Amino acid sequence: MRAPARPDRWRPLWRITNRFESLELRWLGTSGITLLGRTDVLVLETTGRRTGKRRRTPVAYWTDDGAYFLGGGAAGMSRVDWVANLRANPDAAVWVRRRRLPVVAHELDGDDYERVRAEAFRRWPDAPSYEMRSGRRIPYFKLRVVVPSADQETS
Repeated sequence: MRAPARPDRWRPLWRITNRFESLELRWLGTSGITLLGRTDVLVLETTGRRTGKRRRTPVAYWTDDGAYFLGGGAAGMSRVDWVANLRANPDAAVWVRRRRLPVVAHELDGDDYERVRAEAFRRWPDAPSYEMRSGRRIPYFKLRVVVPSADQETS
């Protein structure tokens, strides 16, 4: 059996630090890691595919045309739980600047995937090494904010 990739060995520590960073981002609108990394980070809130529990994960992102774009690089880990959760249930929420917004996720493929991947590589110079380390193709998602309909607002 092959030894786990270095980032996979740090998974337990990542889970702990992610909880603290998620709290910072939701309460303060920023976090120490966000400031050090000089990148925008949101909290992605998904539903656990096996447990049904709410899961919150800090994820780097960028916006374009009112949508949020995320990549499941996770510093080169071989699997990413929030990716599997979004694939199982694309209804999610994001916390951005202390505001919770309901979103629907769409995993990108084809030309859209290639365009977003190129943008991610431009924005995040470590993304190609994450892809190489993990031995998998990094998935990218486009998240659109769900605007409540007039029926939902009155009920």
